[in-house]
Amino acid sequence: MSLSKHNPRLTMDFLVSPKSEDQTFDRKSASISRSRLAENIVAFANADGGTIALGIRDRKFEGINHIGKEKINDFLQVSKDLCVPMVRVIPEFVDIKTEQGREDRLLFLHIEQSERVHATSSDEVFLRLGDETRKLNHDERLQLEYDKGEREYEIREIPECKLEDLDEEIIESYTKAIGYSGDVTRLLIARGLASRSPIGPIMRVAAVLLFAKQPTMFLPNAKIRFMRFDGTTMETGPRMNIVKQETVEAPLPRLIERTIQVVSQQLRDFVTLGKEGKFITVPEYPEFAWQEGIVNAVTHRAYNLYGNDIQVRMFDDRLEIESPGKLPGLVRLTNIKDVRFSRNPRIARVLNELGWVREFGEGVNRMFEEMKFFHLDEPEFSEPHFSVKVTLRNNIVMRRVRREAKLSAMVTQDEWDTLSVEQKKALELIYSRQKLYTKEFADFISKSRNSARSILESLVEKGILIRVGTSAKDPTQHYVLARED
Repeated sequence: MSLSKHNPRLTMDFLVSPKSEDQTFDRKSASISRSRLAENIVAFANADGGTIALGIRDRKFEGINHIGKEKINDFLQVSKDLCVPMVRVIPEFVDIKTEQGREDRLLFLHIEQSERVHATSSDEVFLRLGDETRKLNHDERLQLEYDKGEREYEIREIPECKLEDLDEEIIESYTKAIGYSGDVTRLLIARGLASRSPIGPIMRVAAVLLFAKQPTMFLPNAKIRFMRFDGTTMETGPRMNIVKQETVEAPLPRLIERTIQVVSQQLRDFVTLGKEGKFITVPEYPEFAWQEGIVNAVTHRAYNLYGNDIQVRMFDDRLEIESPGKLPGLVRLTNIKDVRFSRNPRIARVLNELGWVREFGEGVNRMFEEMKFFHLDEPEFSEPHFSVKVTLRNNIVMRRVRREAKLSAMVTQDEWDTLSVEQKKALELIYSRQKLYTKEFADFISKSRNSARSILESLVEKGILIRVGTSAKDPTQHYVLARED
């Protein structure tokens, strides 16, 4: 069994020079107690998983044979005996030579990342943070349970919020969206947004966030702060460079709408010179990408974290959207395009039914696709200070370079030089739109359909375009590029 099967970064090179401790690796002496080992196993299971190497003291191999078979077996049982619930651990023995040249072994415990929160038999919870195993206090443990999905903050009851505190207009738009015409109270209870009580429905966090006229009366952190900076850095004190700042407070559907309006007013259009010698206008960021970033922040943030708002920060060269709470469940920076998990499933469902939310991974995937289509760098996801931040960069220079590089890979310079202005315009359009209809092209160049079709057909004859559809009267007939980059 190879080490890399469990952790790609653990290779046999480790046997020559033990690697440093980090988020997914720790080394311990064979003299470690079972209770201390349990703490470390729990910490890895609660974080990203990892490996503990037993038999190393002060970065030197001491081995494990000297402690005897019984204690080694005790180590192998720690994950079952002293972890609640049991942690899945895969053991691996590796032959080594000690510092004294003696044949011995190391015991590697490969710990799987868990969907659940694990504690020691003494009901203490630990988490691996960097190269440290940290004991969590009550609030931190609760936050971990929220993040793992074992507890859902959105179903916490808020008795202070009454039915009359809800926004009737948003409720009405929601019932229309799902085709419901019955009692609103029954709907809220059925959707898990309220609970029954002898004195009437008790609103839950999700209902307050989605439908309350003023959610911040009950949840003060339920808002978005927008900041526009002059330059590419955030300055403070006398050099403060905020040129616009606005705080948006509203029930979530309106919060999304109003934030999109605020950001839209600040976005720029870039003018760049196209290959045909004409200036063209392109947006600063693809609309879907930045709007999806806002929707994701609103839908998936940790609303139980007080004192922090969602922040949208606009700089000259980038747009940052940061929301409180680390990535939920088993979603990690490395699998964010593939793993689906919602910290607030009831909120996500309502926003989905209102047309805002897609599957977690689906929307993220399209963000990457849209940025690539606009010849921009990929979205950057990070987790600074117990939050999730997505950064979109607007490098207009690289956008032009990449677009021209792709076109030149499809059409040689000699071919390009022989093309007419209209033919070049057709290629520019078809590259940006992926397909082009005759009427679209005719309108763009202000000529008849027959003239437009003649130009497009000339590119088909050159082998640059392909006609999809045979009949000129077919409204679905269009043209696409024949060559891939």
